[in-house]
Amino acid sequence: MAKLFVSAVGEDTIAAPGNAQRTYVIVSVEDAAGNPVTGMAAANFQLGTEIVGPGGSTSSIQSVSNGKLPGIYLLSVIPLAGQTWKSGVYIFSVAVTHGADKGQALCSFLMD
Repeated sequence: MAKLFVSAVGEDTIAAPGNAQRTYVIVSVEDAAGNPVTGMAAANFQLGTEIVGPGGSTSSIQSVSNGKLPGIYLLSVIPLAGQTWKSGVYIFSVAVTHGADKGQALCSFLMD
């Protein structure tokens, strides 16, 4: 087992308080040698909702797509079914597995 180097950035994009539109967490994944890790899908990612805006709910990954560069992934994130985004800070943890290799990162954004 080797460590994956994972970086994540979140932004509210079209998501806003009161709606359930998707937001994105952009994830970069590199192996121990600094090479981009490619060929991953939704099953390779886990999302933890650590902190939510007051009254907010947990979130889940709706889909995963490839970014513009190798090793970059766009995680489309939505609130729990029947819930909407709330104003405030959201902090997510992102865990990545690729075979026996693992890594994780944190990201946050202000839902406004």
